[in-house]
Amino acid sequence: MVGILFQSWERFLNYVKHKEKAEPETGWSHVTCQFHRECLKAEEWAGFQKILPAADYETFTGNRSTIEVRSFQIQKGTVRMIFYAAGAEDREERYQCMGYGIVEERATEDNACFVSMAEEQKKAGVSYCIGTERDYWDNYPVLQMELPEQILTYLVSQVEILDSNYGAERDVMGGMGGFCTVIPKSDEAAEEAYKEILKEHYIQESMYEYLDTVTVDGTEWVEALYLTNNDYGIILIYQKGAEA
Repeated sequence: MVGILFQSWERFLNYVKHKEKAEPETGWSHVTCQFHRECLKAEEWAGFQKILPAADYETFTGNRSTIEVRSFQIQKGTVRMIFYAAGAEDREERYQCMGYGIVEERATEDNACFVSMAEEQKKAGVSYCIGTERDYWDNYPVLQMELPEQILTYLVSQVEILDSNYGAERDVMGGMGGFCTVIPKSDEAAEEAYKEILKEHYIQESMYEYLDTVTVDGTEWVEALYLTNNDYGIILIYQKGAEA
């Protein structure tokens, strides 16, 4: 089983909360709500087996000393559920998540689903097109490791505005509103991505409507808005130097 790294356990839970639209009955980042797999009750462990594919279960049980399961009761609509997460924290308190699942507390059928974080690794790229809040959370596992909190907050605020004004189900590329493009790094690949975005959308670099630079932990980040028509804009977010 392959996992994906989150900057913290809390960031992982923030991601799950928005993806699954579920809230725990008690604070699920609280230490007393965390369980090592050896401490899970028999019925809790049985629930976890329901969400884990057979091949992954065999791999998981072979790593008893390094992987843990944490479980919490949550309310999803009118149904009580149990949320499970499989992974481990490192010495820097980052959380390496192998996957998570949610199953009904009194489920009688094996209809639960395990969300493998291995799939999220495939989303890593040089740049990211984020047009809606859904896009943001779909890409969050990758973005939260590459962008500082201040830039993440700015990015989600912009797509929330776009969703509010133009609709969350709009055609991001062919409709109205526009999108954000994020280039997290400053290297040759980032420079090529920056040039390609300008070329693809017929943007002249100096023709921005708005440009601001913020410094976060010693790194300069640029936020530039380009309008391609009255109802369509592209916000470029990148490290200063990617435009070189």
